[in-house]
Amino acid sequence: MESLPREIMLNILSRLPTPSLLNAKLVNRSWQNLAEDPILIDLHFTHMAANNTNPCLILHGDHPIQNQLYALYFYPNNSNVGLVKRISLPPIPDFDIAASCNGWLCLSNSSRDTFHLYNPFTSDFLELPNKSTHQNEDVCTVLGFGIQAETKEYKVLKISHGTKNVRGCRRICGYPQSKAEILTVGSPIWRSLGQISYNLVQSPSQIMVNGKLHWVNSPFIHPRRNNRLISFDLADEKFRMVPNPDSAGFERHGSHRLKLVTIGGCLSVVLNINYGSFEIWVMKEYGVRQSWTKEFNISSDLPRELEEEVVDPAFKISRMYRRSFTRVICSVKNGEILLQYKCRALLSYDPRQGTFKDIKIPGMPNMFEAVAHDGNLNGIDSLHIGM
Repeated sequence: MESLPREIMLNILSRLPTPSLLNAKLVNRSWQNLAEDPILIDLHFTHMAANNTNPCLILHGDHPIQNQLYALYFYPNNSNVGLVKRISLPPIPDFDIAASCNGWLCLSNSSRDTFHLYNPFTSDFLELPNKSTHQNEDVCTVLGFGIQAETKEYKVLKISHGTKNVRGCRRICGYPQSKAEILTVGSPIWRSLGQISYNLVQSPSQIMVNGKLHWVNSPFIHPRRNNRLISFDLADEKFRMVPNPDSAGFERHGSHRLKLVTIGGCLSVVLNINYGSFEIWVMKEYGVRQSWTKEFNISSDLPRELEEEVVDPAFKISRMYRRSFTRVICSVKNGEILLQYKCRALLSYDPRQGTFKDIKIPGMPNMFEAVAHDGNLNGIDSLHIGM
């Protein structure tokens, strides 16, 4: 390959899946330089998007050993076969994965109110400034993380909902005690965006579509009425409402039963109808209410062995179990839908047959939360530090 022009070598390597690209770095110094070339990194993203490549999943294990990270890669033409690889941990004692964007994970530690960016494939790590303009221990924090395509700037949005103690439980006070701040990565300070009148619900995996971050908004006073979809534009840094699906279920269900995902690159809403049953609505044309389509109806016919599985009593006291539920993760290349079953299993759903498969790949942790992730070799310099 050394006899080929550099641009052809970059083109060839950019078509490799992330694990193979990582291995290519180990061939010699020349190949390492090629694998870390910013042109190759951009081409890699382009080819993954154009070919609708199966996503990499980051599995965050929390039981029985706290904080383990695994990468799960599916083979190109089979969503039930793949490779699991344990990956290195960031140099912090405890964390949650708040979001994923362009190869970076945004990590949070709610007890310390600290935030970090981490590339699990290069081990590049960045601690973000933690001195925000809103200093208050009695807050509930919602995070957003994404990249502004035109400027290539990464931004972290922090929404702090004021809380109060009501009969021993923390309750969100609501507007005007909810404040928004934003950090352009590389800047030393958070900028205040003022007070907001939204009660945004943190998703296990943040949704970014059309250059905008998205959440479900749960009204402060009547949490089961008038659910709305809220977007935040990373370019003009404005909040806006997004047209709702034309579904009675969207208004009827509490916000805890509504989840956002991306299906085929489109903003999608998962309505948890009852135990294990979902409707998935897809916005085929962004911002157009009439383009919402009920694309999937997923029944509750889960594999019987999962229903009968005995849960480790020690897991029932872990923080992961307390937020354990069945949720949709993403779609894969063959049209199937991936689901996480109560942090204990990974399932694929075939909408053509209406059937589930329990995905068991050697090396998977017993308990985990899954995040769809675009694996990449982006380094610290891609974050424009010091610019």
